[in-house]
Amino acid sequence: MSREVFTVKITPVEAQRMVEKNLDADIVFSDMYSLGNGKLILITTFDKYYARSNSNSGLVVICENTTGKTLVKIASTGSSIGLLQIDWGVGNSLLKRVKNILSDYIIGVININKG
Repeated sequence: MSREVFTVKITPVEAQRMVEKNLDADIVFSDMYSLGNGKLILITTFDKYYARSNSNSGLVVICENTTGKTLVKIASTGSSIGLLQIDWGVGNSLLKRVKNILSDYIIGVININKG
């Protein structure tokens, strides 16, 4: 599993639409939650088949502005096969595609691997 969080200088709706339009993957689910006062949470899940791992990989994309900044949170899942759970880079590949789609709008990356 791979995951990343970053801030962007566009609205959650704009970010989500760009990802949905440009990511070469099937949309499984998409929903938007309005919390009032312009605060939104958008959740979209994708599915993509990768021949190199002979499996499908899932991707969850959350675009939200509940803290006043637009955050994009992405996590890949289910991309590994076999007993050793090797995903052959599939999870990172999906994350990189999302980052490339939004690259012109990324302000900063938030470290989520604190420990």
